[in-house]
Amino acid sequence: MLCCTIELKSVTASFRNPEFQNFHKSFPLPPPTALIGLAGAALGYSPRQAQDFFDTNGFRAGVSGKGEGMTRDLWKYDRLTGTGSSIILRELYVNTHYRLVFGSENHAAVEQLRQAFDRPFYALTLGQSDSLAKVMQTTLTDAVTDGRTLENTLVEGDIVPAILEQVLYGGTFALSLSTSDPIAYQLPTRFQYKSDYGMRTVAKRKLFSFVGPKVTFQNQTFPGVQVGDVFVPLFAL
Repeated sequence: MLCCTIELKSVTASFRNPEFQNFHKSFPLPPPTALIGLAGAALGYSPRQAQDFFDTNGFRAGVSGKGEGMTRDLWKYDRLTGTGSSIILRELYVNTHYRLVFGSENHAAVEQLRQAFDRPFYALTLGQSDSLAKVMQTTLTDAVTDGRTLENTLVEGDIVPAILEQVLYGGTFALSLSTSDPIAYQLPTRFQYKSDYGMRTVAKRKLFSFVGPKVTFQNQTFPGVQVGDVFVPLFAL
């Protein structure tokens, strides 16, 4: 499998958790559909075309990284119902640095993706439209390896039982106690579109876990790609 790795930085980033309405809570990392949308913007594809591109070429993907901090931005908006305005709070991660990986057996598609990120068709954004992202570096590699240490990354399935199991093997881990946020989510992975840019509904979900502090597994490995000093585990996209 050939993989394209992309390093991205941005001043702000926000990946809205759809479970919240009046409070725009953000995931710490771009979820699978955000990765598809980001690649689609680089390729110049509509949302539906971008999804078809990944379906056709059987990609695997991964993302690791974090922001240096987080803030909450107060927004005022018009209800558009004649009842005046209201406010919402949106979480924003600031000074972010993410490593993305897209891999496929279709090498031509991977090369196409790398060229797209080197010269994006549309401006790349991480969440809201003014969170512009800068591509720092892209590379191609076929060095898929097994890693035992996860940190600030996204993995498929519920990772919590495997983390707690490390106690039995003398492993080390830490779970953040600064928040009551869950670690595992049923995230959308595919949408049903009425048209290229039309209304969409969720067509498929899959269980993923957002891993925060470093965990070294004693009895389990994860296939992934080393991007600099950061290991990025892969999942089926």
